[in-house]
Amino acid sequence: MNLESVGMERGLLYETVVTTRNEDGTPNAAPMGVICKNENEVVLYLHQGSQTVRNIKLEEKFVVNITKDPMIFVESTLGNPSEESFEHFNNEFYLKGTDAFLYVEVTRLRDVEREDQFGVSTTTVINAEVKEIVKKKEHVEPLNRAIYGVIEGLVYLTRMDMVSGDMEKLYRHRMKEISRIVNKVGSVEHKKAMKKISEAFSKYE
Repeated sequence: MNLESVGMERGLLYETVVTTRNEDGTPNAAPMGVICKNENEVVLYLHQGSQTVRNIKLEEKFVVNITKDPMIFVESTLGNPSEESFEHFNNEFYLKGTDAFLYVEVTRLRDVEREDQFGVSTTTVINAEVKEIVKKKEHVEPLNRAIYGVIEGLVYLTRMDMVSGDMEKLYRHRMKEISRIVNKVGSVEHKKAMKKISEAFSKYE
């Protein structure tokens, strides 16, 4: 199997949960954006200082969990899922509720300074080769934020005739952010759809 077998397209970024092993042998989980570079390689851009970065630098391997379970994302963001939520695989961990997972090994790791809307920060860029793919469900659909941005953009567009003042300003601000996200993480089709929405939205300016 390659990454296409779990619905990942080259060049797109997917919202996943990455699981790693702490120094004391306990599991750690954290939501992470993962870019599909080709059929058997992924790239991650991680902020310095996180437990996930420390673990990956130490172990040079990790697991990418593909899931749409909202509670897994919430628990992984606000703290860590209970140890009962994890299973072992190749001396690493994956999440029981995942639809599929990728066992990967780091091939390149470097720290670079990057500037974005939040300022200048050091980012750890990780290239990793997919060694094994395990599907826990027959149908796997990884999360890409672009489609949700397109839907949200359509919601704002259809409500523009009903808002004014501060609410209208808020809608304009949100549309700019939605367009930015879709154009950053979406496919060609997502970007085409967002362009049509933006063109329709422009008549309200």
